[in-house]
Amino acid sequence: MHLTVLNGLPADHQAVVRVWRAANVARLLPPSAERVARIWEKLAEPYACLAIGRLDPNGDVLAMALAEPGRAEHGAGAVIPGYGHVSMVFVHPDMWGRGVGRQLLQGLHESASERGRSRTTLWTRASNARARRLYEGQGYRRSGHETTLGDGDPILQFERQDTGPRHSVWVDDRGRHRLGPSLEDESAEHSLPRPETEGRS
Repeated sequence: MHLTVLNGLPADHQAVVRVWRAANVARLLPPSAERVARIWEKLAEPYACLAIGRLDPNGDVLAMALAEPGRAEHGAGAVIPGYGHVSMVFVHPDMWGRGVGRQLLQGLHESASERGRSRTTLWTRASNARARRLYEGQGYRRSGHETTLGDGDPILQFERQDTGPRHSVWVDDRGRHRLGPSLEDESAEHSLPRPETEGRS
């Protein structure tokens, strides 16, 4: 299944939040009003890199990923040039198991690279084997850092160094970049890490 990956715009934020909410509800983690407000704040960050996925350029948003500027001191310090932190990767439940997460991440990495971010990190639950396989398939490796969430569940940090563009990039009729991921691997993976790992980079 081919996913059209685009750079997200403010007009896409409502649809992005719907995908995020649906994925969390499907995981039996219905979001609180506080969590919803935090997601809106993250989407409004002017230097955040948002990628959205659709089956066709004008269809519904079915997947979203967000990379924020990486910061020192585990996310509490100054921005580090060339460093991005992937804080959210979500696929609508209707699309789980179709290789959408892989294509979405490829597009996000391309967009981050265009902004000069050659290194990205992310956190995911140690128990989320499918997400870990997805990340490792996209070149992420464990950094050696780990901690626990408020519920006591351990999370692991993964990092990836960009090796250069691997995808085609062009401008669509709405004036924004479209990102064309490689389609040689159709493995059924999707990424559903805990979204509230902001502040950890």
